[in-house]
Order: sequence, then structure tokens, then C-alpha cells
Amino acid sequence: MDGVRAADRIHTVLVSGDGWSGAWSWAQNNDTFSVNDPANNIMYEAHQYFDADSSGAYAHSYDAEGAYPAVGVDRVKPFVNWLKQHRVRGFVGEHGVPDADARWLTVLDNFLSYLDANGIGGTYWAGGQRWGNYPLSVEPNGRKDRPQIAVLVKHLSR
Repeated sequence: MDGVRAADRIHTVLVSGDGWSGAWSWAQNNDTFSVNDPANNIMYEAHQYFDADSSGAYAHSYDAEGAYPAVGVDRVKPFVNWLKQHRVRGFVGEHGVPDADARWLTVLDNFLSYLDANGIGGTYWAGGQRWGNYPLSVEPNGRKDRPQIAVLVKHLSR
């Protein structure tokens, strides 16, 4: 961090954790993780998906993945609690849901509401033309928005 700050004391530095930066396992993999920033301008960055293994593969149906409306909130709580405990800022750098079952949209909405309530931002995975028909993509399908877009737009101004 000293080297980074020797060149730039203005910009926020995102710091990812161990264990694929999983929000659900943040406390167990990063409990004593701490970065000293002389500029006091860092954010710890986690990832969180809502399928059974938190990988984002969504290999099975909503029911087979063991999903429920608050699964995203439950999975991100260890990260949010860790941030509060250590009085640091955080960011969820990857999250996403498939477009095939509307129940995933409820999971996404609840998750984003929880992040909003805790002042935590995030970025959705994935967008752009290269994803084609990838079920997590938010790239328009022809001229039609993917279902996830309505949920994401709802949380833009918060």
C-alpha cells in the first residue's frame, strides 16, 4: 500500500479477500485481514452468488439450488457484519442471477435492498455483447432488456 500511495493518494483502492472473496465466507477466510492505508481510502471487495455453492454456475433449478427469497441477504451478512465490526467500507464486486426463473429476481432485489440499507455498492456480473445467451448476462437480447435490468434500475438511485 505504501508503494501505491507514493504514486496516488487520491483514488480508492479495492482490496479483495481470500477464498474467492466470498462474502458468505468472508469472516472465516479474512477475519484478521487488515490493510493499513496512509490515505485512509480503501474498500474491501467481496463477491456473492446465490446458488448452492456460491459459485455463480447456477447448474440447477432455483429449487434444486436450495434458494429462497432471502438467500442473498443471508449470504452477504458475514461480509457486512465484518465491515461494521472493523469500521471499514466495502463493495460487492460480483453478483448475478440467471434470467430463467423470476424467483431469482426476488433474491436479487432483496440482496440489493440489504446492500442499500447498509450503504454498500456493487457491480453486477455480467454485461456486454460477448456473453450472448449467458443466463446471468444483462446485455439486451435483441432490443429487449433482460429481466434482471428492471431490478438493477430500481436500485440505481439509492
